[in-house]
Amino acid sequence: MLGYSNDLKDPAAVDVPPALPGDDVDATLIVEQVARVLAGIPAIGWGSRALEAAGWHATIAGNRITVNYEVFAQFISASVGQYGQVDASWVIYTVAGTRPVWIVGAEPI
Repeated sequence: MLGYSNDLKDPAAVDVPPALPGDDVDATLIVEQVARVLAGIPAIGWGSRALEAAGWHATIAGNRITVNYEVFAQFISASVGQYGQVDASWVIYTVAGTRPVWIVGAEPI
């Protein structure tokens, strides 16, 4: 994933080759891979660049990134966390709305 320095930190997060729009690939695997790439990224632009660096086509529309025309990654930046701090998160799901839905934190660890 990309961090503050925009360097690929975890190439193991995308060990499986990315899918193309016409490929017959299990959507669960793609959703999980997108979640791994976006975990810890606190800005939508950085998230888009991280997904492109991982080999996917990423398009931003509002607070949502469409990945390879198959997966939505929605950036939620205004939720109150434990002890009152504000936590951001990513909600990742298929375009068809099928399971699974992944929710990962957007705050760097």
